[in-house]
Amino acid sequence: MDVETGLTCGSLTHAALDLDYTSGTAWTFKPPADPAIRAMVIAELYRHSADGHPVWKLRALGQGWADGLDGLARAYGVNVE
Repeated sequence: MDVETGLTCGSLTHAALDLDYTSGTAWTFKPPADPAIRAMVIAELYRHSADGHPVWKLRALGQGWADGLDGLARAYGVNVE
């Protein structure tokens, strides 16, 4: 969230990740609207191997950091000074 505006993830009152499949199946993930969180990873898209064949997977996370992008960067191994 933009630190200068004072917004937090508590402002995510209408955020949603929607997926519709050609088979007619639908899936929705709504991340938590937590006012203590300033940065959040809503989902990860990654390649995985299944039976020796590459497939794409999507994982809903909704994982947040109260210390903003600094905390998110440190969680992924980035040195923040």
